[in-house]
Amino acid sequence: MSRGHTRVQKAYEQLRAERVLEGESVSTVLGSPWRLQDALLVKDHVGLIHLMTRLPEDRERFDVPLGRLLRAAWIATNEDGGRRDWLDVVCTDARLLRTFLSLIGEMLDRSDESGRPSIDELAEVLESWRAALARERTAMDRNRLVGLFGELTVLERLAARDPQAALSSWKGRQGAIHDFSRTNALEVKTLVGDGSPAVTIHGEHQLDPPSGGALHLVAFRIADSAEGESLEELTARIAEHGVPYEDVLRTLGDDVPGIEDRQRRFAIEEIRLHEVTDDFPGLRSSRLSPETLRGVSNISYQLSLDACPGQLDPDQLEAVLENL
Repeated sequence: MSRGHTRVQKAYEQLRAERVLEGESVSTVLGSPWRLQDALLVKDHVGLIHLMTRLPEDRERFDVPLGRLLRAAWIATNEDGGRRDWLDVVCTDARLLRTFLSLIGEMLDRSDESGRPSIDELAEVLESWRAALARERTAMDRNRLVGLFGELTVLERLAARDPQAALSSWKGRQGAIHDFSRTNALEVKTLVGDGSPAVTIHGEHQLDPPSGGALHLVAFRIADSAEGESLEELTARIAEHGVPYEDVLRTLGDDVPGIEDRQRRFAIEEIRLHEVTDDFPGLRSSRLSPETLRGVSNISYQLSLDACPGQLDPDQLEAVLENL
């Protein structure tokens, strides 16, 4: 029998290729040969990956406090004329997926060796992984705040010109391809640390300019700094330009930072500005055939800006915003 990490990776690759209709899901079994239905890997219609483990018939539900990145819920199903309870754990952030799959692999290995139900081993594995998940959550939360600081920096500069146009051009929070777009588009990225400037590109459309327009990419290198500016102060200045605070919160939706996070101070140490022209590297749907992209989802990769042509003087950012 193959190891748990191998089984879960094969199951994930199988689900990745599946197309899921809205409101439906696809699944594959993960359990041991003598308990195949003990655990399932599931992909829902929005692409989120779930682990479902079955509760033995003589057992009662229990609390599973996981937090924001791994979410747990109990689900009841009808099987053979009776009710069965399942624990559904879903990975809500694609950046945590590799960690989530490793956690599942360890659960399967332990269940294979002990003969205990997967759900029992899951409870213990989650406890042992809690510290690692907390560290990863802290790093990811900081990255989320830094990314938000970059977007609000651009929103503030646009609001100083035209507050209504600024808010209507802020598209990324609505699931659009680019962070800011009108006739032209601007993609906002953030850099942390002192390493080579590399940004994460999400999806096969992010480097495609809008139809009939131009695309620019701006990357802010952001650092924690007591001399910097807080998200609270930045949002207040946006409001002074005429974009109401409640409109910013409404646009952020579930991504609104907490009170402490809004007080963290950041400073911009470097600005990299590029025009995304035909010779700009990266994956693009306009360069790939539909057959190439069939069954492909959740594309994410690192792009080194040092390898990208079309670098502009950072002072030209104002002109880019003016012509957005």
